[in-house]
Amino acid sequence: MSKNETNFQFLERFDKRVARLAKQAEKYVHTDPDSCMFKLRLMVETMAKKLTGLQMRGDISKDLGAMLGALERSGALPRRQADTMHAIRRDGNAAVHGSPTPVPTAMRRLGEAYKISGWFCKMIKKGSKIQLEAFDPPDPPSPIDQHTQQLHGKIDELEESIEQRRLATRESLLMFGPQEDVKEVTRRITEELCALDNVAAAAGEPTIDADFVALVMAMDLEQIEEDPRHGGDSRTAKREAEEQLEGIKKHLAEREKEFLAERTFLLEQRNNA
Repeated sequence: MSKNETNFQFLERFDKRVARLAKQAEKYVHTDPDSCMFKLRLMVETMAKKLTGLQMRGDISKDLGAMLGALERSGALPRRQADTMHAIRRDGNAAVHGSPTPVPTAMRRLGEAYKISGWFCKMIKKGSKIQLEAFDPPDPPSPIDQHTQQLHGKIDELEESIEQRRLATRESLLMFGPQEDVKEVTRRITEELCALDNVAAAAGEPTIDADFVALVMAMDLEQIEEDPRHGGDSRTAKREAEEQLEGIKKHLAEREKEFLAERTFLLEQRNNA
């Protein structure tokens, strides 16, 4: 792709602000990946606010994580798009708080932002026919040396492994349903999460995203507890679900920090070479 081309030109017809943020992120992906993530996070926040205004009623929190959670619970935001938007939010927040963003991470999120942009256009303008071509990664301003290529390869492998683990964990949590025994399912899932942690630790990699797990388990545990066959009321269900989730969320948040530390370590290796 030449420096004057963009993957996001089609967005101009639907939302000029989203289009501008996407193009800015695309421009910075090689030269300033942190700024790329800032722009992508703001792009996702702008999308979420637009969708909230169109799809939902009532006073919705302006916090991006809360907005995405509310949109997902309402059915306005499918799981796949929610996962992508949470991933961009998470890495954007990390960049804001000083965790350096590798180019492969920024490029991965830019490609994901491209995919959800087509879905976003269809949501804000019903009947829109959007046929996205394959994402065309922007070329670096200058050739990349072999050492940098190797570093990028390691970072890409790390990113892919963590994405697959998050996906697998989230899918495993979808087994919750009204017929399930709450304590047994919670015990089984907790054991699976600990096993995944052990595997990841042995491989020197962190595990899954706390927000994803908390969101899915909160929704499903409350549904189970509120079922008449369990004899619980909604207030008790919510309190018990929150108590169970707090420990898991705290644990997973710590593991997420280890993932960011691993990514930072790889970048420091490059800087010290």
